[in-house]
Amino acid sequence: MKKLILTTLIVALGAGLTFGQSKTVKKFHEKYKDDRDATVVRLNNSLFKLFATIASFDEDDEDAQVIARISDNIESMDILSVPLFDSGLSPSEFEEMREQLKKEKYEELMEVREGRDRVSFLTQGNANEVKNMVVLIREEDNAVVMNINGTLDMKDLAYLAKSSRKFH
Repeated sequence: MKKLILTTLIVALGAGLTFGQSKTVKKFHEKYKDDRDATVVRLNNSLFKLFATIASFDEDDEDAQVIARISDNIESMDILSVPLFDSGLSPSEFEEMREQLKKEKYEELMEVREGRDRVSFLTQGNANEVKNMVVLIREEDNAVVMNINGTLDMKDLAYLAKSSRKFH
């Protein structure tokens, strides 16, 4: 009985770590979610399960099957958009959040810059799968943090990237 309880506890803690939100992102969200100019969007697992079910109906469409697998493995998505300066958020504080995520073992998968605008994709995981992705978007007067909790297969993400020309 003790072994079963211990095993259950370890599995529960492991699941919590796998799908847990970054402490840095959580702190940012708590600080700015009630700002009068903030935009907050939360998409939960049920919505992604619905997407997965709808996409899986077309068994002959490989694109739909990939989207179904990706959707099925997303636990939640949180998006917080905050105006820079008006909310008290400075570009340096936003940059500091990026550095804190790296200390939490997030790896910068990709960064895109255009003028002062910057988009950073940070992930946890390994060569085969992405666990938890944070997308940081800093524009001239706005900052967006998108947090995707779940496990995404790198093969599925690569397929979508390769097939993205079809979606334009």
